[in-house]
Amino acid sequence: MSETLYDVVIVGGGPAGSSAAIYTARADLRTIVLDKDPHAGALGMAHVIANYPGVRSGISGMELLLTMRSQAESFGAEFAREKVIGLDLREHVKKAFTASGKMFSGRTLLLATGSMGKSSEIDGERELVGAGVSYCATCDAAFYKGRVVAVAGRTGEAVEEALMLSRFAGKVYLLCPSSSFSAPREDMERLTFQPNIEVMFNSRITSINGSGSVESLSLSGKDDPLPVDGVFLYLTGSSPVIDYTGGQLDSTPSGCLDTGPGFVTSVPGVFAAGDVLCKEIKQAIIVASEGCRAALHVDKYLRGRDKARSDYH
Repeated sequence: MSETLYDVVIVGGGPAGSSAAIYTARADLRTIVLDKDPHAGALGMAHVIANYPGVRSGISGMELLLTMRSQAESFGAEFAREKVIGLDLREHVKKAFTASGKMFSGRTLLLATGSMGKSSEIDGERELVGAGVSYCATCDAAFYKGRVVAVAGRTGEAVEEALMLSRFAGKVYLLCPSSSFSAPREDMERLTFQPNIEVMFNSRITSINGSGSVESLSLSGKDDPLPVDGVFLYLTGSSPVIDYTGGQLDSTPSGCLDTGPGFVTSVPGVFAAGDVLCKEIKQAIIVASEGCRAALHVDKYLRGRDKARSDYH
């Protein structure tokens, strides 16, 4: 549990969160960015960035992201690889709880977790949530000691959770819906040392089957269902990632966080920027701009100013 009280806790280390960290740290606000995995976001997955102003053509999304992070760190921002699973917004000091069991406290929160959430349900998923369908291996791995489970996803988070599950389960199927993973090389290398993990590429789940609990998975291109006792879903799509807010913040009918002027949510002291907000066009430069603007409003809120102040110095 963190004993530090931060001025701002930023959830999400993509272009919006990293841009915000540059401005809050430069404004002398004690800043920490909690990011579950830079490879899991839309920018981190991009192979080539050709249209970001001032950046050489051919740079990868991950290179651009690491450059932003390095710039934020140079002004004093901290980064921690943590997956936020819950918030407590009831008091003046806001709290973010992570899957590793840590708590981070902030005078403000800035939510910038993007829109890589799963965009559609799988047949049988809703009926079997809590009965074999899970979204948090850290939370539920101990229930599957010696049993057979599947992890579905192509991000570093999916690989990391499969590795963690392999310490408990007798067998882990890692179902990658495409022909390759978007994950750190070191995590991929660790897979080769886990004999109870079987990687299956181009394997999409078409339905989750079972009566009362998960019994098997139907996979695209496979005639016979894959028998499993549980399935952990880390699939990406285009819906905003706001499940960790626990319904404490107002959202729009389309599932985005609802903010007023100054990027403030329905709870004072909690701000949001980037693709957790509804927008017509999604580009790294647009969400980076929003991260900057939200950060200036965080500074205004904490210092009791009448209006946000531009950072020209």
